[in-house]
Amino acid sequence: MPKFDVIFVLPYLFSDHPSFPEGILKRALEAHGFSVGIIETPSWQEPAAFSVLGAPRLFFAIIPGPVDSVVLNYTSTRKRRQEDLYQKNGGAFFSGCPPSIKFKIRPDRTVVVFANRIRQMFKDIPLVIGGVEATLRRFAHYDFQEDKIKRSILFDSRADLLATGMGEKQIVAIAQKANAGIPLKELDIPGTARIARDIGRFGAYEVLPTMAEILKEPAKLVEAALKIESARVWGNGALQPQDGRFVVEHPPQDYTTQDLDGIYGRPYSRSHPNSKTLSPALLMNLFSVTSHRGCGGGCAFCSISLHEGKRIISRSPGSILNEIERFNQHPRWNGIVSDIGGATAELYGSDCTNTQCKRASCLSEETCKTVRSTDKYLQLLRQCRQVKGVRKILLGSGTRYDLLLQNPELLEEILVFHPGKFLRVAPEHTEKEVLDLMRKPAFEVFEEFVELFNRIDGQLKRKVELAPYLIVGHPGETMKDVLRMAERLKKIKVKTTDVQVFTPTPGTLSTAMYYAGVSPEFKEIPVERNIKELQKRKQVLTGKTLFA
Repeated sequence: MPKFDVIFVLPYLFSDHPSFPEGILKRALEAHGFSVGIIETPSWQEPAAFSVLGAPRLFFAIIPGPVDSVVLNYTSTRKRRQEDLYQKNGGAFFSGCPPSIKFKIRPDRTVVVFANRIRQMFKDIPLVIGGVEATLRRFAHYDFQEDKIKRSILFDSRADLLATGMGEKQIVAIAQKANAGIPLKELDIPGTARIARDIGRFGAYEVLPTMAEILKEPAKLVEAALKIESARVWGNGALQPQDGRFVVEHPPQDYTTQDLDGIYGRPYSRSHPNSKTLSPALLMNLFSVTSHRGCGGGCAFCSISLHEGKRIISRSPGSILNEIERFNQHPRWNGIVSDIGGATAELYGSDCTNTQCKRASCLSEETCKTVRSTDKYLQLLRQCRQVKGVRKILLGSGTRYDLLLQNPELLEEILVFHPGKFLRVAPEHTEKEVLDLMRKPAFEVFEEFVELFNRIDGQLKRKVELAPYLIVGHPGETMKDVLRMAERLKKIKVKTTDVQVFTPTPGTLSTAMYYAGVSPEFKEIPVERNIKELQKRKQVLTGKTLFA
């Protein structure tokens, strides 16, 4: 008799915390009466490591974590990282083993490696994959580390079903259907994808270029990225022909404020089952609070909207306040909330009911009136500061300087009551051609914001330093653009310490542009792929040689 209904397999330490997918998904299943076993950090070189709990009654689920394994394992210069903050003490390699790829706790392309090991031990047990890694790789995609187009992860993992996005409602529905005896390969659940032989009933779905077409004509990857984006914005499905079969992604799963209140209101211990075994990532997020999901920014290089969706879904203030009040029961609580936010903190409360909106971004070109009209995040912060036991609230989530420019009161509130040493914002670049490709505001908007920031900061006793985040090497950029960027930032007296080289992330529009060398309008654009040249671009802004 199986010990568990579902068994999760993770390449890192388990965290019973609402900021970690495994914690949320486990609690969701348990709330509906299903038992969940956990296999964490298995020695993936040995198939037997995946059988320590036996076979699950319903299915295995691979939980690869909040970051794609290749993006996490490598720098933008394709150098292997030596740390992994989701592991014990941040070590990336198995204890007592040399720092070799063979002994990395989190293998490259974790989902595929784990899936194949499970299949070696349990050939016929259903298998579900999900998380950021599976979502970004669900269709044919460009892999930066291998520098080639790879087919859907569904084929390489031989998984029965792929849950896209955050997945709580999906995994519960999958378990209920499996419990009723319905084969996973036959399930058509919103927010999932699978391989199908017959697409007759999916006639209204967006049809993507095939992998063969993309290999023959790289611009087809840009076309595919735009079609995927369009399907998600409209709430439609998409499919991609592949070797006589089809990868079918169903329309996204709908979530509501009530759903999120229920999900985040569960009794998380904010710990590991062994309370002394906490990863650095868990320690950093121990008292963080998720206020909403989704991001309407639509930045071309970002994977958040691909995973969480464009539309904002906010929790109720009461749910958030109750979560913070429960911190008083935690043995490690010190009165400091490390974050209240989401992908973009001040988008809290800008939930949109306009299902006919087809804009990929709520902010680019012109800020939507739904976003402009809300001050709910400001009110939320004021309420949270009044909760008993709260000494200070820090803001770790990203903020949009263009939104703060429209809401000076919120900016002042953050600088007065929630300051760190820095206020981090992301202008990303200064040159119009590059910013347009990124879907970021014009540099003149940032210049306006710097003036506002300096005016408010100049009146404060405790000064806050502005820390802009910049990217070099994005498709469309030349060295001349970088030289102009250095000049323009110098003129407004902004330090440039946080500069990153563009890293192509599977599934994003910017990555498609990088691979194809064309814009979303299919016009040829410059793309620099030489790592030494990209190092020089970063050095122009920082004056330092690029080592990471």
